[in-house]
Amino acid sequence: MAQQPGYSPPGWSADGNWFWDGLTWNDAVSPDGRWRFDGREWKAFGGQRTMMPATPPPPAAAEPPPLMAAPAPEMPSWVAPSELDRLENERRERAAQAAAPQMPLPPELDWHNVGAHMEFSRPVRSIDVGGIGIYILLSLLCWPAALVYLWRANWGCGVKVVAVVLWIVVSVALGLALRAAGVYPLR
Repeated sequence: MAQQPGYSPPGWSADGNWFWDGLTWNDAVSPDGRWRFDGREWKAFGGQRTMMPATPPPPAAAEPPPLMAAPAPEMPSWVAPSELDRLENERRERAAQAAAPQMPLPPELDWHNVGAHMEFSRPVRSIDVGGIGIYILLSLLCWPAALVYLWRANWGCGVKVVAVVLWIVVSVALGLALRAAGVYPLR
């Protein structure tokens, strides 16, 4: 739409008594001088009336185009506006935290180097003479109890494998020796 010649954007005079509507000055003070219109409502006025300005206000500087905000994410219609505001605030806070420089962690708290600061120790697995004696006695009298004892013992895996292999070898050798001696004859 073409603007009329002499058009200037609306504005107020320096003293606030006159309003420029784009073509002419309008008096903002009531005819009796007791009230002045401030753009929204009439307020009590005790000042002096002034002469109408001779020239229109200078054109306002061109405003820069508004920055395009990122489009709001699509949300279902049942999401409350206050929830959308909260989500937007959280997004801004996360962006601010990500932009802030981060102080490096001390070496003992940095998870990249966690293995360098750990002290490794293996549990002590003692094989005492009493434990071996109990195992041998159980192996001779009740082999299922010996296996349960071996399973529950605080011995290493290698020791347990050796104990089972020795138990099998000794059992077979003892059985063969007893049969050869005639204690358990073949039927």
